[in-house]
Amino acid sequence: MAYVPNRGDIVHLEFDPASGREMKGLHFGLVLSGKVFNQQGLAMICPVSQGAAAAARTYGTIVTLMGAGTDTQGAVHCHQLKSLDWRERKVRFKETVPQPIVDEVLARVEAILLD
Repeated sequence: MAYVPNRGDIVHLEFDPASGREMKGLHFGLVLSGKVFNQQGLAMICPVSQGAAAAARTYGTIVTLMGAGTDTQGAVHCHQLKSLDWRERKVRFKETVPQPIVDEVLARVEAILLD
């Protein structure tokens, strides 16, 4: 059976097309939606960047992977959650993050959406 992204997976995929301040190009991303939803071909994914995201850090919308025990390092951009067609974007599985990281990202996304 082919790979289907699952909540907590770090995947590598294309974030283009993008515009404005959206994350562009090939990036790692943290999958937040569950496998049952993702089987339909879409997944909710937050990009991971190793760039300086000073404004996002100021507003508390970043969760670091540093010290999380993952090979993937950088920061999860909770404010850039996207619904992506992972099949068309040729998703590749990298690893799964520890549950506390998933919980922290979900909490920040919830704070953004329910503010």
